[in-house]
Amino acid sequence: MADYVPALKARMGDWQYYVTVMKLGKIARECRLAEEIHVNKDLDELIQREIQDRVKKEMVPYLLNEPQRFYGALVVAVYGGDPEFSTVRVAEHQLIDDRDRASYGFGLLRFDGSQIYYALDGQHRLKSIQEAIAKNPDLAQEEISVIILKHEQTKEGLERTRRLFSTLNRRAKPTSSGVNIAIDEDDSVAIITRRLVKENEVLKGLVLTSLGSKQINPAKSHDPYITTLAAFYETNEILLSAYNGGLEIDKNFKQFRASNDELDAYYNFLENLWMLMLEKCPGFESILKGRKKPGDIRKRIDSDGMLVLDDAGKPISGGNVFARPIGQFIIAEVIKLALIQGKSMEDTIEAIMANVTMNIDGSPWVRVIWNPSTQKIMGTKFERQLLASIISHSLGLKIKTKVRDLKQKYRDTIEDQKASLLSPIEWVGNYNNSLYETEESELIET
Repeated sequence: MADYVPALKARMGDWQYYVTVMKLGKIARECRLAEEIHVNKDLDELIQREIQDRVKKEMVPYLLNEPQRFYGALVVAVYGGDPEFSTVRVAEHQLIDDRDRASYGFGLLRFDGSQIYYALDGQHRLKSIQEAIAKNPDLAQEEISVIILKHEQTKEGLERTRRLFSTLNRRAKPTSSGVNIAIDEDDSVAIITRRLVKENEVLKGLVLTSLGSKQINPAKSHDPYITTLAAFYETNEILLSAYNGGLEIDKNFKQFRASNDELDAYYNFLENLWMLMLEKCPGFESILKGRKKPGDIRKRIDSDGMLVLDDAGKPISGGNVFARPIGQFIIAEVIKLALIQGKSMEDTIEAIMANVTMNIDGSPWVRVIWNPSTQKIMGTKFERQLLASIISHSLGLKIKTKVRDLKQKYRDTIEDQKASLLSPIEWVGNYNNSLYETEESELIET
């Protein structure tokens, strides 16, 4: 039976293609994954497994639950069907120039019914459409734009189509994390991160809203800031996971927008945390009052609180660890653990800021995340977690490491076999001393 598809005829390079719209049900029934262009069965199975994992966890729930769901066009190759394109004349309009009228390829693409489609670009979308329709048949009536290219069933045609498949998938570039933070309207962490830098006057001036690196560097242009947008997002994600005793922030959480009431609650929670941290952190009073810039406190200080200068009389980098993203990450991990274990926000921040030095040239920071010789941040997530565990242990929080193992990791990292961990910290609020673990105790992971 003949199949007519309304289409626009177009050309790019040496490809002639057609742009049309199809029902999701038709696409689900008639379009295949591009297994025909794979010559290696094991590779095809690998691709199928990768597709299936993402489809089930992210994309099918999106189609089933998001009223504002939308997919971009599928690119499909078609073979067979003896396609024939017929131009359809449209009523002339005074706004269409005579010279352009011939380039408007409106028409019908006719197939004899034997055609087979397979996806060159959009395999995840195709699979999710098929699975979502199986769960909700009403989706079959919705529509998606489709770009159709003719595929020749010859050796040369197969190579040509395979090359296009590779090009579309290899060169497709996802949006950067910075762009996602700036535009995502489903990820609650991104939404609240943007709102904090828009609505909170203090944070607005302290967060560098560029879409690039997470790092704050010694450049003069970075002096007004303590963090970047990407790093601020990461810190907020850590802190928000402690909301209301523990909030699971996974791909599913980021895929579906929270209610306005929930977003307001998240915003208030994070705003309170940030303002308490900034108000309690030593050295930040002058920042909040506008007398200094964060760059001023990212300078090395001596035991008398004086700036340390190099031979040329210039300040040496060092100073306040909380004026850097890495310090915020670590403190956030400790706060997260404390809140999940039932401590109050105020007591936790007071205990940390009053008892743990914020001088990056002091213990426990130096030689773990800070190289005093090169005056540069160093280390990986291992070092970040090590410091979070050391501070958490000093607070009497439950962690997953025997104290002697934690001590040994610290000693090995700083290459000092006589180094000690931080002393136990006294809490100003209600504190259960029985939570403080002995050296042989097993603790719960942060």
